[in-house]
Amino acid sequence: MAMIQMPNLALSPAIHQIHQTFSDRSLSTVQTVMNLPSFISPFAAVATAYAIARGAVSKKRVIVTGLFLVALTGAISIFAHTQFWHLVLMSCVLGLGISGYQSHGTSLVADNFALGERQRVTGFQTSFINGGGILMSLCGGLLATVSWHGGYLMLLIALPIAAVAILGVPNVKLPRSDGKAGAGTAGGRVRLHSDVFLYAALIFVFMAVYNVLGSNISTHLASLDLGNSSVSGYTTAIRMLGGAVFGLVFSRLSAKLGDFTTILGFLAIFIDMMILSLARSIVPVVIAEFIGGSGFSLLLPQCLISISKVVDRQTSALATSITSGIAPSFGSFFSAMVFTNLTTALYGDSTVLRYRFVSFVALGCAVICAVIFTVRKRRNGGEKPGGSAS
Repeated sequence: MAMIQMPNLALSPAIHQIHQTFSDRSLSTVQTVMNLPSFISPFAAVATAYAIARGAVSKKRVIVTGLFLVALTGAISIFAHTQFWHLVLMSCVLGLGISGYQSHGTSLVADNFALGERQRVTGFQTSFINGGGILMSLCGGLLATVSWHGGYLMLLIALPIAAVAILGVPNVKLPRSDGKAGAGTAGGRVRLHSDVFLYAALIFVFMAVYNVLGSNISTHLASLDLGNSSVSGYTTAIRMLGGAVFGLVFSRLSAKLGDFTTILGFLAIFIDMMILSLARSIVPVVIAEFIGGSGFSLLLPQCLISISKVVDRQTSALATSITSGIAPSFGSFFSAMVFTNLTTALYGDSTVLRYRFVSFVALGCAVICAVIFTVRKRRNGGEKPGGSAS
């Protein structure tokens, strides 16, 4: 299931081609429509999270339904791909599908593994997320060279994964709530620890910055005359490879650094974008993307590990909907609206200056993380915030 956590990677290599196909639309408009799933999925994820917490539906049913909707998006692309509103339709269906399995699948880790196991399991899960990203970006890039909607065909891979989910996901349904206060609730409402919102804010900002990489790489390579959609897919796959490699070593880094691991995540994005802004050949681009991929596998799992310590089975669905659904999805959605429009106003259509501008944003975020977690460490008597359980 983790292998299709980022279905947008099958689609992003074709952004430049989609923009050329619908030339009457601006690049910002195309990027925003492509990020519609990130806007839609959080609302649906929160709605289903409340239904799960109140015992109205099981996580398994929500997850399997989401996977089938993702596959339906791929099927729609076969028959409806000639109008711009077809692109909007596919983004909407994909958003509903993602809401079903992305955050709720992640919450299964908190529900089914002891605290000491979560760092290792989350690291492996992150490697599979990035491994799936490699598959998505490579195949999506190749299919996009045939047609702009070719990457959507990759979403049909959700069908066999749905079959695996039907067989393998625990069918646990919480007792139906009568609206009275209970475990994990206050006055009939689900009660969340304040740390959930701190880490959600970090994930939101990180994904807004990280999404600039994928949503601009095809345009960046084209502007430098370094390749087509398939080459963009290859470089994205390299980024995912970096994420997969660092996912395997995440548990060791997290055990030593705790929440200070998030600083490395932002620094990786700073280095990636700075190299991209200076690169004039494909080799430094490949190196930069490998480094950038490590950032995803350092910051997100660390935040999820820290969140898992302050939730229980009653609150895990809503907490992960916020941190794995709302925060990253809104970050991705508003990324193009903020950074593309802002840098276009400042520097025109230059992706070189866009990457350079956002790289310093990432550097500033690393400094802010250092301050926040240093203060928290002192308040905790020198114990690393978000470190491993003893």
